[in-house]
Amino acid sequence: MSGVDVEVVIRGHERYVQGFIRGLFIGEHSHRWPVFNAEFGIEGETLAEALKEWVGLKEPVSRFVIPEEAFAIVREALADPRAVGIHLGEARPISSASFSLDAAVYSEEVGVQVKSILQRIPPGVVVEGWKPAEVLDPDSTGVELYSPAHDYELKGKASISGPFRDVLYVHEQCRRVSQVAETKLHLERGEPLDLD
Repeated sequence: MSGVDVEVVIRGHERYVQGFIRGLFIGEHSHRWPVFNAEFGIEGETLAEALKEWVGLKEPVSRFVIPEEAFAIVREALADPRAVGIHLGEARPISSASFSLDAAVYSEEVGVQVKSILQRIPPGVVVEGWKPAEVLDPDSTGVELYSPAHDYELKGKASISGPFRDVLYVHEQCRRVSQVAETKLHLERGEPLDLD
């Protein structure tokens, strides 16, 4: 299955898991770098699971995404008896990703940036509901950012979905714009892979 990404869940403390996995990929001289959910604003566990982990009723877990062809490297490394304190939980293929955004922009420069992001979408990514309202009011020039009157406004909402890597790219672009509020990246996961 070429081009398929897999979300891997490893039981163990996050920093230890991240160090182990990053070291593994560096040692393999791999260009297939892991994308850790916590670092990239990707939905992970449910609130109930997070609370169980916080109060000590559940072992901590780390989640990351890698190309499916790199999964064998991770599985073999975790099977090594020297990999103490971390265990493979599960791995699920990702069929798609999605997120929503809400833009409330009061700077024309930032407005151009937001429009550019949403006009230069990778092929296969779908943007729904993006009908921005853009207002120029030269009479309000010089009014402060937190005032109800602005010389420029761009407001709009959208839902974005498609292949994981392409949607992640758009999500990361939006995360860099302070006047865009985006939800965490939601993953559509398939059935768990056989770990044997």
